[in-house]
Amino acid sequence: MKKIKLTYSLIGTFFISFAVSFFRLADLGTDPYTTFNLGASGFLDMGFGLFIMISSLIALILIYFDNRALIGIGTLLNIFIVGNFSDLTLSLYNSYFSEPEGLLIRIIFSLLGLFFISSGVALYTEAKEGVAPYDAFPIILTEKANGRWTYRTSRVIIDVSFSIIGYLLGATLGFNTIITAFFIGPFIQFFRKIFEKDLQTRALRYTSEK
Repeated sequence: MKKIKLTYSLIGTFFISFAVSFFRLADLGTDPYTTFNLGASGFLDMGFGLFIMISSLIALILIYFDNRALIGIGTLLNIFIVGNFSDLTLSLYNSYFSEPEGLLIRIIFSLLGLFFISSGVALYTEAKEGVAPYDAFPIILTEKANGRWTYRTSRVIIDVSFSIIGYLLGATLGFNTIITAFFIGPFIQFFRKIFEKDLQTRALRYTSEK
């Protein structure tokens, strides 16, 4: 069963890498967390990559003291794979295809990005092998809510808040920023229900075979 969960986590991480690639190809704005990092790094006159490492480290420390169970192999996979695999995917795409032209194809790429990031986060969240620092925030907020609202609402609150902060610090909001801020949460919750049932089925099958 451990191997199945690790597979879920790995596939989810690669899905997020694809999502980042589609968003970058669409060139219609970034996701809320990237928007925040762009705004904050520009405001502080700091390198984008350096600020992401610092913000991720701060987030990891906060998560460790609140719910360290959210930190695991999936956290490391996300940190080391997403950016590098996204760069590789873009490099391969640009080797065989030209940059997407026309608003329609760019919107399609954006929607594909929304699908992959939602299903990817849902996969490694349900695997419970650790999540990315940013993705831990809505989980913690949902736990703090004590049933007053769902994960979907928590995700929208976090995404919209980070988008607004990034904008106030100087980042630009785009189509992708808006759709991810308001729709990632509902889609992640939708996919989590599907993957939760699948994992439960596999767990029962695994138990019966032992």
